[in-house]
Amino acid sequence: MTVKLLQQFDGQLLLKILNTLKDPIWIIENNGNVLWVNQAADDFFSIGELIGQNVFKMEKQGLFSPSIARLVIEQKRFISTAQITQNNVHLLVSGDYIPDENGDIQYIVTHARQLSQAINQSSELEKVESILQLYKQQIRELILQRNQQDENFYVGKSKAAQSISLWSQKIADFDTTILLSGETGVGKTAFAYRIHQLSSRNNKPFIHLDCGAIPEPLIESELFGYKKGAFTGANANGKLGLIAAADQGTLFLDEIGEFPLHLQSKLLQFLQNKNYRMIGDNHVQQADVRIIAATNVNLMERVKEGTFRKDLFYRLNILPMKIPPLRERKEDIIPLLNFYLSKFNQKYGRQHSLSKNIMDTLYNYIWEGNIRELENLMERLVITSAGPKIDIDDLPSDFPLQQSQQILLQNVEEVSLPLYLEQIEKSILIKTYNETNSTWKTAKKLGVSQSYIIRRLKKFNLRISGKELVEE
Repeated sequence: MTVKLLQQFDGQLLLKILNTLKDPIWIIENNGNVLWVNQAADDFFSIGELIGQNVFKMEKQGLFSPSIARLVIEQKRFISTAQITQNNVHLLVSGDYIPDENGDIQYIVTHARQLSQAINQSSELEKVESILQLYKQQIRELILQRNQQDENFYVGKSKAAQSISLWSQKIADFDTTILLSGETGVGKTAFAYRIHQLSSRNNKPFIHLDCGAIPEPLIESELFGYKKGAFTGANANGKLGLIAAADQGTLFLDEIGEFPLHLQSKLLQFLQNKNYRMIGDNHVQQADVRIIAATNVNLMERVKEGTFRKDLFYRLNILPMKIPPLRERKEDIIPLLNFYLSKFNQKYGRQHSLSKNIMDTLYNYIWEGNIRELENLMERLVITSAGPKIDIDDLPSDFPLQQSQQILLQNVEEVSLPLYLEQIEKSILIKTYNETNSTWKTAKKLGVSQSYIIRRLKKFNLRISGKELVEE
């Protein structure tokens, strides 16, 4: 059964973490079968193998009363209550559930502590609930990792990518507005959806509105909706806006810098009070919506120009997150190439691979369009390449090949020669290791000893993470 859990969640690290806790932790399927327990649960009950048993039957047998999993299933909410075991031990037990894509209960997670210990801490109930929320978010993260191909999203192993990934996990369960910034194509939409999926709203709607793609006269009706007969040409039955469609979920306002100035006060009112008026309606509507906004422009510059309200900017900028361009996280280029190669090979039924020459070329290329440009190029190469191995000759005729081949020569005057050579060596080392996944093969390919490679890894503060080299 433990193997089954690992296959479902790919969560070896999480299980190790849970096993270090001294409080019993149970993960239970919606039919009552025990999927996994930590070592503390095994030690506490000492009745043999718990995994695979059914908690409903255990409750009837008097092992404990009541069953928290049963109460969670019956009431479909967080439960925290006292429980008595067959040995007359009083426990404070809390339980909550992980929903499936339809919002139905898929798993129940329970946490127990002796009631005497809980009473000694006045804030214990809040702490227990907080712990459970953390477990739920970690499990959601593991599910996202398992379904990474389905989510069409690759986080990356670079420092920058890992930093924003960790930040998105930290802020996901807070309903405060988030402002994503970054150049075109860095993946703002993907990160917005990732935050939604990591949040407690993950089984509710995620609505995307591109403020720059909708004509200004239409954006108010799209966002707020309108009542029957609100204006000439309106739908005879009226129309619900995207705010209403996103109720209980997340509304992603992409390219918020293009939002019309005359409507910004209405958006600000909604952000402050969660209420709004449909066009042609005097009644105030309410919606429980989490707002994530994104921009590729400097909003403070727009504020200075008078095209963006300062109070709206501060309301949006409570939790800012800047997504770095691909050129600032070059360690992610090769993994991204392989990620999208695999994706489009599967989509189009191909078995292409990338030659060393084209890998070198694309690694050194400055991706001005960032991940979107890389993704589009890989799809084009998979579709148009004739042979099984994609090479430089397969690149489009308009691809700036000269730029990528000469990139190593730029900025040479800006640093000392020894430092510049070290940068080149570090780049070659990372690229070669990520191709071979072995220090021995890397050494053989580069014509040096394995001990030399190990010394260089230490010098350049590189470590092996999975099958890739990443910076400390």
